Amino acid sequence: MKLKTILFDMDGVVIDSEKLHLRAMGLTLEQHGIKYSQSFLNDYVGRSDESFFRYVYENMDNTHSMEELLEEKNAFFEDLLKELKYVEGFTDFIQKVKSIKLQAGLVTSSSLFTVRKVDKLLNLTSFFDIVITEEDTQKHKPNPEPYLLALENLGADHRSTLIIEDSINGILAGKAAGCRVAGLTTSFDAATLQDAGADWVINSFSDLPPFTYYKVL
Repeated sequence: MKLKTILFDMDGVVIDSEKLHLRAMGLTLEQHGIKYSQSFLNDYVGRSDESFFRYVYENMDNTHSMEELLEEKNAFFEDLLKELKYVEGFTDFIQKVKSIKLQAGLVTSSSLFTVRKVDKLLNLTSFFDIVITEEDTQKHKPNPEPYLLALENLGADHRSTLIIEDSINGILAGKAAGCRVAGLTTSFDAATLQDAGADWVINSFSDLPPFTYYKVL
């Protein structure tokens, strides 16, 4: 089947924001004197903030509610947004995607709050036919539910859909949804993305095969 649909993760694929999220998470933990390792934060790349702070609340600090921790993280993240930019090559790539009439969807573990903040700065959602955020599903990456919902809402076939991800959790979700997945090395190295199951590993959008020859499954 020829390619008809591309689904994009947001953080680390569309916008260069993973490091900002991790910094905001770290600042939140430090504010409460909670010790953590970088590998602990990295384990949550591609997953929802809710799942991260639920773990923190249940295992590391139950003196503050999960909602309080989320609010603090969002405040730190908002302060860091001035550093936000698109991932290099994304805007040229998405313009080509739209010019050849492919469907494009954004499927993120980030909250609607975060997407709206980013959209205000970068006019993000104008590129996409559908946007799936944390609030749209009960289960989140690495569960395939967010991608399955995007496919359903777009009327897309998983066999003609490519997913572009930068995280282990995102790749696992995309593969579980039955799609081919390209892993972009903005957050993890090539070997890690390959081990997670990526069908292709790319260092930039220009590494993807030309659309005229592109086949999916």
